[in-house]
Amino acid sequence: MTWDTPEWRTERCAWSEEAAHVLAASTKWFPLATVEDYRLLLLNNPNDAALYRVSAGGELIGFVILKIERFSGGSEGVIVAAAGSLPGGDLVDIVLPTLQNEFMGVDSYRVTTARPGLVRKLVKRGWLQTHAVLRKVAP
Repeated sequence: MTWDTPEWRTERCAWSEEAAHVLAASTKWFPLATVEDYRLLLLNNPNDAALYRVSAGGELIGFVILKIERFSGGSEGVIVAAAGSLPGGDLVDIVLPTLQNEFMGVDSYRVTTARPGLVRKLVKRGWLQTHAVLRKVAP
C-alpha cells in the first residue's frame, strides 16, 4: 500500500483487540498509560471521545483516539493517541486534515508527542508549540 491509494477511509469504530494491539505502540513514551486506559476513556466518555480506524484500499493503516475537552473559554479537539504506518507515505499529511474535520465546533486542536520530528512537521503546518512536558519517576 502506498500514499497515493485513492480510497482513504477514517471511520469511527468500536474498541477491539486489533485496536489495542496497534495502539500499544503509542504508550511507548507514556509508561503510566496502557491500552486499557484508552479503552476505559472511550467507555466512560462516549459523547466526547471516539476511536477511529484509518484504512486505505481496505487495508488497515492505523487507529486514532480523538476527544473533545470543554473549558470556560471554548473547546479543544485532542488527539489522545495515534498509531499506524504507511510505507512510502506521510500520515500527517494524509490523515491529519481528515481528523481535524472530525472535531465539530472546537476552538483549537491539541496533540502531545514525544517525537521531535512530529513537532517539526506540525509547526510547519501552522501548529504552535505551547508546552514542554518533563517527567521524573517518584522515589
